[in-house]
Amino acid sequence: MLKPIVNKPKRLIGVALSFSLAVTAGAAISLYEMRVDAFERAREAASNMTEVIEYDVTRNLDLYSAALETVAQRLADPEVATLSDHVRRMALFGGMIRAEDLGSILVSDRQGQAILDSRAEPPRPLHFGDRDYFLVHARGQAKGLYVSKPFQVRTGFGPAIALSLGLKDAGGQFAGVVVGGLRLSYFDRLFARMSLGTHGTVALLYADGSVVARRPAIPLDSPAATRSVQADMLARNTQGIYLGRSVRDGVERLYVYRRIGAYPLFVAVGAATGDIYASWKARAWAIGVLGVLFNLATLATACLFARQLEGRLAEQRRHAELAATDGLTGLANRRALDERLAQETRRAARGQHSIAVLMVDVDHFKAYNDHYGHLRGDSALRAVAECVRANVRRPGDLAARYGGEEFCVVLPDTDLASAGVVAENIRRAIQALALPHARSPVGMLTVSIGGAAGTPRPGDDTYMEALAAEADAQLYRAKALGRNRCMPQPATAEAGAPPCVPVAPPEG
Repeated sequence: MLKPIVNKPKRLIGVALSFSLAVTAGAAISLYEMRVDAFERAREAASNMTEVIEYDVTRNLDLYSAALETVAQRLADPEVATLSDHVRRMALFGGMIRAEDLGSILVSDRQGQAILDSRAEPPRPLHFGDRDYFLVHARGQAKGLYVSKPFQVRTGFGPAIALSLGLKDAGGQFAGVVVGGLRLSYFDRLFARMSLGTHGTVALLYADGSVVARRPAIPLDSPAATRSVQADMLARNTQGIYLGRSVRDGVERLYVYRRIGAYPLFVAVGAATGDIYASWKARAWAIGVLGVLFNLATLATACLFARQLEGRLAEQRRHAELAATDGLTGLANRRALDERLAQETRRAARGQHSIAVLMVDVDHFKAYNDHYGHLRGDSALRAVAECVRANVRRPGDLAARYGGEEFCVVLPDTDLASAGVVAENIRRAIQALALPHARSPVGMLTVSIGGAAGTPRPGDDTYMEALAAEADAQLYRAKALGRNRCMPQPATAEAGAPPCVPVAPPEG
C-alpha cells in the first residue's frame, strides 16, 4: 500500500529530469534551426552579391567588347584603309566610350607593333608581340574575343586584363590584333562595395580556376593566383555553391559562384563559416549557459522537494508503523491484524489457497503479574513476542498482539499440519527461555496455542471470524487439557504430550 508513495520522490526527480531533457532537446532543435537559417541567409546574401557583380562586370565588358568589334569592322572596310592616318583614327575611334578604368584601344600589325592608338597620334611606340593575347591570335587559337591573363601595363596604366580580337587581311591571314585594357582597380572598387564579413572573399576567376582579381588582394605572381580552385565545377556549371577550404589561407568558406555573361569568367563570393556562425555561436553559448543553469536549478529544486517529500513520507511511514504496531512488543497491533486478515481472506478466496490462524496465550499470566509485578510482566511479554516473531519467518506471515497476554499469528498458504509445526516451534522456543514462574505448576513461563486452517469461498466476509473463533476454541481446549501445549497437536510433538486431536476447519 505504501509502495506508490515511496516511489513519488524518485518519480519527482525523474519528471524534473525528463523536463530538463525536453527543454534541452527543444533548445538544441532551435539552435540547429538557427544555424540552418544563418547558413541560408549567408547563401542568399552571397548569391545576391554574385548577381550584382555579374551584372556590373557583364555590362562593362559588353560595352568594351562592342567597341573592339566596331573597330575591327571598320578596319575591314576598304574605304577606311584609303583614308589618311588622322582621318582613319577619327573614323575608327570617334565616339568611343571613355572611362577611368578603360585604357586605350590599340591596333597592331602582325609583328605586334602598335600602328593605331585611340589616345595618341601618332601612336605610341608600343610593342606587345610577347603578350599572351597576341600570341593566342597569331597562332589561331582564339575564336572571337579573348580575355587575357592579368599583366602589368608598360605605359603605367597599372595591373590590367586585355580584351582582344584578331584581325585578318584580304587573304584571311593573320594581320594583327585590336586590343583594349581594363584596369584591375575597377574590380577592386566593385568588390569593396560588397559586405563580406571579417574573413569573406570575392574573386573574379577564369574558367580554369585561376584568379583575375580578388578581395582581399593577392600579388599577381602569387601561387594562389594561378592555382586551380574547383575548376571542374566551373567547367561544368554556369553557377553553383560549394563548401570548401581556401587554398590560400586555409579558411573554410561557403562559396557561391556565377559565370560573367558569355565570357570565360566567373565571380565567386566566399563567406567564411566562422563569420556565418559568429552570431549564432554567441547566441548558442548564451542559450547553452542559460539552459545549463535552468536545468541545474530545476534538478536542484526537484531534489530539494524530493528530499522534503521523502522526509514527510518517512514521517508518514513512521506514524503508519506506529499506528499499526503494538507499543510494548513491537508486533503488529489489533488494527493491523484485522486489516491483514481481511486482505489474506480475499486473496485466499481468489486463489483458493488455505490460510491458517494461530492463537497464542501465556499460561497463568495474571498470577505471574501478581507475583512478579507489571514491569516483570511486560518484560516477559516482550520475550514471548520475540520468540513468536523469530518463528514466523516468511515475508507474508504476520505476528500480532491480540490483546493482553494473547498473540495471533496469520499464516497464508498454509494447511493445518504446517501450522501445527509452526505452533510447536513457538511453544518450544518460549519454554526454552526458562523464565521462572513460581505460580505455574511447571515452575516456568509457558504458552498454550490453538490453531485452525481452511480455504474461504469468494465473497464470504465472515469466514475469518469463524476461523479465528475456531483457533480460539482450540486454544481453550489446550488450556483445558493442562496448558503448555498446541491444539491440534502436531505430529512432531514432544514425547509425553497428549495425542493430537484433528480439528476440521469451520464450515464455509
